[in-house]
Amino acid sequence: MKPLSLYIHVPFCVQKCAYCDFASWPGRERQWRQYFDALMTEIRHWSVITDFGRLSGQYCVQTAFIGGGTPTAVDAGYIKEIIDQSRFLTTFADDAEITLEGNPGTLTPEKLATYKRAGVTRLSLGAQSFDDGLLRSLGRIHTAEQIGEAVRMARDAGFSNINLDLMYGLPGQTMAQWADTLEQAVALGVQHISAYSLIVEEGTPMADRVQRGEAVLPDDETVNAMQRACIDVLSKADFGRYEISNYAKPGFQCRHNLVYWNRGDYLGLGCAAHSLMQEHRFHNADTLEEYLSGGRMLDMERLTARDRVEETVMLSTRTTRGLDLGRFYANYGLRFPAMPELDGLIEIQGGFLRLTTRGLEVQNAVVLKLLEVLEK
Repeated sequence: MKPLSLYIHVPFCVQKCAYCDFASWPGRERQWRQYFDALMTEIRHWSVITDFGRLSGQYCVQTAFIGGGTPTAVDAGYIKEIIDQSRFLTTFADDAEITLEGNPGTLTPEKLATYKRAGVTRLSLGAQSFDDGLLRSLGRIHTAEQIGEAVRMARDAGFSNINLDLMYGLPGQTMAQWADTLEQAVALGVQHISAYSLIVEEGTPMADRVQRGEAVLPDDETVNAMQRACIDVLSKADFGRYEISNYAKPGFQCRHNLVYWNRGDYLGLGCAAHSLMQEHRFHNADTLEEYLSGGRMLDMERLTARDRVEETVMLSTRTTRGLDLGRFYANYGLRFPAMPELDGLIEIQGGFLRLTTRGLEVQNAVVLKLLEVLEK
């Protein structure tokens, strides 16, 4: 059977963060039941013959990721319900990685016990910072102390694969604050850390603050220095960097995200969820109302060879493994010529094209140059 990954979107949260432009809404408790009923209906649709044939017997689910929003904000019974229902789609691998996103301020021992019974194997907690002032400025509902409490509760509940999301490049954030956040995250003994540079999205409260001059972002060199500090601190703590923003202890890379970067098949379920199935891309409605009205499998398109080449180059070069040149030639008949203009930004070794540490800092520019070279 072919490998398949599932993404399941839970669009509810306690409070919208200042930087968030995801499909998520606070204060919609009355719609929880309606939403999860619609999600069950969608899962049942995929359990029969679809545009891509019958999933059962064709695919085996290797990973599932329940994201949001804040999935841990809703009653834990809903999470168990959708995992149980998903198992009717097709076979789940015995070692399937099932990740649940959560906010440290929404966890309880009772919820964690339910997640464990449901089969969740991995928790991804949105810590972001260990500075309470920065957390408040981001609109986070938890405190630095609650991050440690959440990790300890999760460990007591039997979870041994825990990720912390961290953010740098925040308005007003100092290098000392970032170093302290890294040190505290490492001290908690988690297995995975995702460290993201803040991206200010148009239409968010953070963007409004920046435009009004109320929030001042650090310059590019400061942001790069924070990233280099992250690499240094985490490598010394035995975290291997395997993607621009992701670091893992040996054996704890996020298998689900690797599917995205390797362009494997994944099926998105729920509001605003996106899918890649048999080289077709499509998505569900972005708003809750449209999704509840039946907005499914929208804007379906079959990717062209050029689309696939561009995605392969863009996604594979985000990883430290890099682009498999032999496989790239076998799939597309393309080879890269000598590129002296990219010296210091890329390296070709062992049949792989990889970006150097400096290259990863300017990955978008390097990708554009690589694609330009291929077009000549």
